[in-house]
Formats: sequence, structure tokens, C-alpha cells
Amino acid sequence: MAAQAPAAFLFHRALARPEEAQSENLTRILRATRDTVQSERVPGFSRLRTAREFQDAVPISTPDSVLPDIEALKAGTPRVLTLEPVSRFEPSGGSSGASKYVPMTRGLLDEFQRALAPMLFDLLHSRPAVREGPSYWSISPIGRKQGRTAGGIPVGSVEDSAYFPRFLQPVLSRVFAVPGAVARLPDVESCRYVTLWFLVACEELALLSVWNPSFLTLLMDALERHGERLADDLERGVCRPPRGLGGEHGGEDGDGHPHPDPLPGGEGGVGTVLSGMRFSPRPERARVLREALRSGLQGRMLWPRLALLSMWTDAQAAHSVAPARRRFQGVEIQGKGLLATEGVVTLPLFDAPAPVLAVRSHFFEFLEPEHPEARPRLAHELEAGRTYSVLLSTSGGLLRYRIGDLVRVEGFHHATPCLRFLGRADAVSDLVGEKLAATRVSTVLEALLPAVLGGPRPPFAMVAPEWEPHAPPAYRLFLETDVPDTRLHEAAQALERALCEGYHYRYARELGQLGPVSALRVTEGTRRYEARCIALGQRAGDIKPTELHRQAGWTAWFSQQGKQS
Repeated sequence: MAAQAPAAFLFHRALARPEEAQSENLTRILRATRDTVQSERVPGFSRLRTAREFQDAVPISTPDSVLPDIEALKAGTPRVLTLEPVSRFEPSGGSSGASKYVPMTRGLLDEFQRALAPMLFDLLHSRPAVREGPSYWSISPIGRKQGRTAGGIPVGSVEDSAYFPRFLQPVLSRVFAVPGAVARLPDVESCRYVTLWFLVACEELALLSVWNPSFLTLLMDALERHGERLADDLERGVCRPPRGLGGEHGGEDGDGHPHPDPLPGGEGGVGTVLSGMRFSPRPERARVLREALRSGLQGRMLWPRLALLSMWTDAQAAHSVAPARRRFQGVEIQGKGLLATEGVVTLPLFDAPAPVLAVRSHFFEFLEPEHPEARPRLAHELEAGRTYSVLLSTSGGLLRYRIGDLVRVEGFHHATPCLRFLGRADAVSDLVGEKLAATRVSTVLEALLPAVLGGPRPPFAMVAPEWEPHAPPAYRLFLETDVPDTRLHEAAQALERALCEGYHYRYARELGQLGPVSALRVTEGTRRYEARCIALGQRAGDIKPTELHRQAGWTAWFSQQGKQS
């Protein structure tokens, strides 16, 4: 708390003067990007001072428009976007698009820390119980070796703690329940198992911080699936992770007991990573785990001091909160702010009506979706109840960058807007001109599924396009449900009728360019969805649920995975 106090003080002082804070941010960002390749493309860049001058001179950018500059940086070209060198690239990809490479500089990390420090201070100050024990901050496996670009720049960080100040990281490592080295494990299932070993061994756990609630639910599902094996490992002081979704590592000795360490030890292999960790016998925790497994596996049985769950609770993630809550009855949940790889937009504060704009981090502008031609509004010009799309300018070199996120102003904390994340503004599937928006699909599924299926919303529901040979493309509804096939067909028909209320979708159907919606039953939908997203290059902790995925191939994926299981 002492380390974060100065940044927290400056942030809270800035909340009363957002226009002044944003002006200071813009001055810093202009200084960081002056005398660069991108600044030379803007006439009079060195003379820009005010927000209005900046808006008039610098064009809005997108991931596609900055791609040539990113490629030049990856090749090792200096001073493309910023005067500072790029320290590493962070891969970033939405649930429906190819990975982007976001350049990280010291200045950009400082801007992240300008938001994370007051958030952490507020957490420790407002919830003293969190200070009483270790915490877990989301760690997901990289799934591949830490690479380098053609210019020799590292790609990817190991864990979320990399965003905290370097001087604070040794302190944090002593209060983390799970060692960061688990990120080097080569597959998700091994990572989850080792994570669970350390979590279950930690009776005093006080905080669980993950990104998506489904990450936490899948972690607890793995505990249920491998609980007896894990209890045996805890009792004996060994750790034998299973292998992926299929078989397991290891064999048995002459008495039918698993070998203590049968894991392959090649470079980057599970055995190599585990050899650097310490596993001592924990017979008492093994007993507690077995008792919890017999009693329904509630989080409080394992961690009686657990005080807080931190996770996304807005937009599509809201549907995954209830399953996580059922696993941790009685534990408070705090929603996270809006944090993208490119920058941090909002941070949660306990006494604010919604996450607060990270007013000291970057320079923000806000487009009005109803008036895209209008000059974007500045932070102090936002109106309560209105919806906006976010533009971001950072010391990492992205200027007036459209991150594609929609937010609604829920009120103000002092004079600074509090913003609720609504979803992606650019999540539109457009195979043949139907312009199907994720927000529309989400609204329709929320209304029709309980009514058609005759019960609560299924744990997994997603719409995605499919291309069949000798037939027009069509959308398929993937549902995890045990209702009869007739109900499944009715759900597809109901979705088709609802989508046809949209002019572009109906016109594409009338022209025969688009086939009708069909439905496919899936099992373990969330876990298999995550597995494909990882195969497509995403990190497990970054995967967001979506009710409209724009990439095809899900029918083959779910069918293949079903046969394997």
C-alpha cells in the first residue's frame, strides 16, 4: 500500500480535474512520438499543443492502418512510432480475428501502472481482508516458446504481474499463491493442474483474480475432474499433471502406484518446468480436498479466508458470472475495468458506480455511434447515459487508435466519467452483406433460448458461420443442452425468424445468398471453445466468450472433439 500510495493520491486528485489531466497526458504522448516516422507524415506535428489541434491534424487509426509501421518495428527499424525503443511485443487477438502485435515501451508500461497502482491501493484499502493472505492473479500458459521478431525483439510477457512496477514484482512474488513459472508449461491442462496444486495447498488464500469468469469455472471443473489424483499428489508431495484433453503422463510402478515424476523432461517440457518448483507433502490439505469433493466442491470449503473474486462482469462475460458464483457462494465479486493490450481504459473503484476512466494513463476520445462524422468528444465532455466508442492515444505510439470497444456512461466519480463496457463496436459478421452484429445476436439469444428450450439459458450458446460445399453459407447455433432434437430444431427456427427481422439478413436470405440457421448440440462447449481459441493463438486467460464468432470451422471442431472424448 505504501508503494502505491503516491500514484493513488495523484489519480484521486486528477478525478476532480479530468480536462487538466488529459491535457497533461496529451503533452507527454506528443513528446514521446515527436521526430518519428509517423510524426513526419503529419504536417506541423511538432507544433501541436491542444486537443483540438491534435484532432484536426492526426487521422484516426485502426489495426489495419498501423500494420506497416508494426511490421517495420518487428524488423528492427527504430523510431517508427516512438522515440523510445520497443521492449517487447504483446500478441493480441479478438475472438474472431488474427493476432495483432502491440509494441510495448517503457512509457506505455508507465501508463498502465498509473491505473494499476490506484486500483491496487483501493483494493487493499477498501477490503482489508484481502491483505490477510496470499492471492492468485491469472496466469495462463504461453503454449509456445517465447519468440522474437526478425529484428530480435521479444514477443510476449510471462504473466499479468509483468504490468506492475519492476521494483514491486519481488514483493508481489512473495504474496502470490502460484509461481509465475507455471506459464512456461506447454499445455493448458498441465498448467491448470499445477495451478490447482498450489492453490489447494494454500489454505490462507484471500483473493482470486482472473479475467473471464469462465477461466475460473474451468479451473474448478478441472479440480473436480482430477481431484482424487491431485489429493494423492498433495499427500505424497509430488505433482503429475494430466496430458491435454486426452490421456495422461506417466505410468505405474510394480505396486500399481503412479511414478512420482514420470513426466518427459525435454527442453520446455513439463518435467523441466516442474523441476524448478518445490512440492512438499501436504496430507492435511489432501484430506480437506477429499472432503470438499464429497460435499460438492464449494470454494469456501477449501479456502475459508477467501474474501474477493475479481473478474470481468460486463457484456458477454456477464453470462459466465453465475456459474462462477455458484462455485464460490458467499464470496464477494468485483468487476474488472476495461483493459486492452493496447492500453487501460477504466479501473474499478469500490465507491464508484462503474469502472472509472483511467484519466492519468492515456489520452482518450469518444466517438458517438449515431454521429460518426462528428468530432469525437473528450473525457470531460461525455454525457451520462450515452454510449460511445473509444479512441486511444498512448506513449506506446498508437495515436487516435480505434480499439473497437463500446462503453456507456453510468455516472461520474467526482468529475470523471464512469464507463460500463457494452461489447465490441466492430463485432459484425458480413458473409454476403447480411451485416449481422454480435449485439443483435446476444439480445436475441437472451430472449428466445429460455422460452424455446423451457428452462434456464444453456451454459454454452454461440452462433457462427459455416461454409458447405455446393450450398450457400449459413449460420449455425451451437448449444450445450440435453433437450430433445425437436426443441433444438425449434431454437434454430426461432433464431432464423428473429434474424430475418433485420433488413440486410432477410434480403440475403430472400436472394438465396444465405442458407437457413441450423443447430448443433455440443458437450463441454466452453472448454472446447477455449481449446480452439488457444489453437488459433490466443492465451487462455485472454479468451472472451462470444455469442457471435465470425470464424467458420466450428462444426468440424466440435464434432472432432466429441469423438475424441
